[in-house]
Amino acid sequence: MANPTLDALRFARGWTRTASGMPIPGVTIENVTLGEGAGTLNASRYRPSSGSRPRPGWVLLHGATRPGHEHIAIVRFAATLASAGGDVIVPEIVAWRRLELDPAPALRALEVAAEHMCADPGVRPGGVVLVGLSFGCPQALIAGADLAARGLVRGVMGYGGYHDLLATVRFGLTGQFQWKGRTGYLRPDPYGRWVVAANYLHRIPGYEGTEDVSRALGQLAATAGDHGFMSWEPSSDPFKAELIESVSAGNRELFRLFAPAAAQDPEPRRAREMAFLLTEAARTTHPQLELASALDGRSLPPVRLIHGRQDHLIPFTETLALERFLRRRADVAATVTDLFAHSREAGRSATRILEAGRFLAAIRGAMALHRR
Repeated sequence: MANPTLDALRFARGWTRTASGMPIPGVTIENVTLGEGAGTLNASRYRPSSGSRPRPGWVLLHGATRPGHEHIAIVRFAATLASAGGDVIVPEIVAWRRLELDPAPALRALEVAAEHMCADPGVRPGGVVLVGLSFGCPQALIAGADLAARGLVRGVMGYGGYHDLLATVRFGLTGQFQWKGRTGYLRPDPYGRWVVAANYLHRIPGYEGTEDVSRALGQLAATAGDHGFMSWEPSSDPFKAELIESVSAGNRELFRLFAPAAAQDPEPRRAREMAFLLTEAARTTHPQLELASALDGRSLPPVRLIHGRQDHLIPFTETLALERFLRRRADVAATVTDLFAHSREAGRSATRILEAGRFLAAIRGAMALHRR
């Protein structure tokens, strides 16, 4: 990459070109295998079709989503980075494609992918930049702390991530978040609470008999991912009506708490109670979901964070809280933009030109991680 400003402009050009879903000219995409033996991983690699000099390396971690590394937003982001001169690898996290929220497979995949890239003579020496998207952001930070100490990582970029697990789960059930001393509201995407409940509802003490609800909600989330419908659209209601038949009569009210009719939100009081119970179950089952305890005072390489203000899955305030938390441990900067929701662009903004400039500056900051 020539310089961060030029690289950011090339990124912006590539991003615009892929708005229609068409591939970017000059970018080669191939399927690769990482690791050896029974622990091998599938991955996609994106790089410029021409040129032979060593290129800056990037490792992207997708979130908990059925398409995984093949998600249209992941493909677009990776291809755009390659169009700006980067060599990008995106490992597949099979467990996350099954919507299982275990962090361990992702942490291993980041390590294997970083080792693979740093051993490649076609990748510029000095370490790669990890990019954690959505649920993958905290895990990229955790892995970054370990791998930077080994010289494998020079920086971390996070998009749409979270800091506090309870605040994130509570938002998914109530839509409430704290901003400038006040409680704000943004209608939450039900997909998030479906996935969290599928993993942890039956792990709450006293709720061991709710595995049928967990399975039904997991299937509902998987169906949304497979069919591509928005979880709060009326088109989701027939699937709910079908899946509730697999739930025992005594547990159907609980299913409706998480998956009411599309026009409704969960009952507020029970939703707040359930957010706390689910968070405690998640912390007990997978402690590394809680970033503060997982980092345990360790320092990190430079970090750049971006979040869409219209994110209905994880509120933008989580990235601002993450920035405040990381200030004691890293060179960190965060950008919140009206241009994006979670994995797609937001509606048109009255200040679109200003927001585009802000986003371009954030991308420039991420590109500059390779200049250190």
